[in-house]
Amino acid sequence: MAKHKTVYFEYFGYGEQDTIMCELCESRIAVDIMHIIPRSKFGKKRKGEQDDITNLCAGCRECHRDFDDGRKWTTKEVQEIHLRNLKN
Repeated sequence: MAKHKTVYFEYFGYGEQDTIMCELCESRIAVDIMHIIPRSKFGKKRKGEQDDITNLCAGCRECHRDFDDGRKWTTKEVQEIHLRNLKN
């Protein structure tokens, strides 16, 4: 399993067979654990920060695509939603 997925699953106590709902739309099953700030933005000196739980969000395919394309979700919106979920 990819490191960022392991970090996310361990933080929330999920197993590989658990159903995880999309954090953004809350109505579809999440199929991706996505990076809120793209990994490419961290560079070599900050590489370890890219997989921090505060930068990882569960998303369904549609929300992930809409976020990556900038069609529906901004980085700030996704960060705010995800940080609220971390507090719960």
